[in-house]
Amino acid sequence: MAALADADAVPPVIAYLAAHPAVTAALGGPGRVGGDNAPPYPRLRIADMPGGSENLRTKVVGQRIQIEALGMLDGPTIGKEALRRILYTVLDALAQLPEAPAGTGRAVVSDVGSAVAGGYVPLADGRPRYVATLTVTVRPGPG
Repeated sequence: MAALADADAVPPVIAYLAAHPAVTAALGGPGRVGGDNAPPYPRLRIADMPGGSENLRTKVVGQRIQIEALGMLDGPTIGKEALRRILYTVLDALAQLPEAPAGTGRAVVSDVGSAVAGGYVPLADGRPRYVATLTVTVRPGPG
């Protein structure tokens, strides 16, 4: 039986973006999408955030997801405009996620919408970063 705890948007978002050809091309190659801030850069970091909603009866969750396009500490290697383009390539790709086939055992994504528009927010160490927050509506996937 599917459980509310299985309605997690992060794994299907990471899997979808890591396999998306336009996202891979924008990032300069594979292996640059995940939940961590580690080379190679540029990189996408995907994380859940506080907020959203849960319907306890239907097990449908509106989960807040933060998408970060991260650059290198030597900012000029990839600048603000390039990170913005990467982020908006990602947002274009995510708009199509509800129509994509769900992976076996993964949560099923039924909607993706903007919660906070993209903006430039450098990290504390000065590394360039473009950030957007989405609400991803999911339900537990089939076994």
